[in-house]
Amino acid sequence: MKKLVLSFLVLLLFVVSTTYAPATATTKYDFKNVNWGMTVNQVKKKEKSKLLDTTKIKDISLLEYKTTGFRVNAKLAYIFYKNKLVRAVYEIYPNDTKKTTMDKVYKYFSIKRDLFDEYDASINFQDGLTPNGKRVHYDDDIEKNLLSGAVALESNWVIDKKKTSISLMLARVTDAVMLRVIYTDYNLKYDLDELIDAQKY
Repeated sequence: MKKLVLSFLVLLLFVVSTTYAPATATTKYDFKNVNWGMTVNQVKKKEKSKLLDTTKIKDISLLEYKTTGFRVNAKLAYIFYKNKLVRAVYEIYPNDTKKTTMDKVYKYFSIKRDLFDEYDASINFQDGLTPNGKRVHYDDDIEKNLLSGAVALESNWVIDKKKTSISLMLARVTDAVMLRVIYTDYNLKYDLDELIDAQKY
């Protein structure tokens, strides 16, 4: 009788463990709850934040949402090429005129610490870059140099078995210093930035 009860318990444990086992790698998401290659409509169904805008220029489509990212207000943009998701971008403190450049510098290093804690093995340190990509030492004039566009701060990771790249960037874009966290499909066969520029997006 004891053997019968023990056999039953072992069988029950096996059934429960397989029923409630964690999701396998095949169900893992590349970013939030979406995967690279999803269509605009698929992402719209998944993303629950407030939709701010939709844009389409030639082969590039964009969905913009009001959300939070890294514990602060953020704008989230999903970027699609030929209706396939290829990039997601958090803009931290969008349109917040109360945040100074130094506030963004402090937040840059806070986010960097968060990402380092999660993905420490895959970081590529590049803090302090000139516009042509040369690494430089940044000093006490970091605010002035960021505002003038002389220096940008950037750190990069490649994660998830080389499926996704992450770029943390603090740089002058047009007339403002922007803090962005950029997630990109790492296996693209083309330079996405060049492609976007070519389409005058």
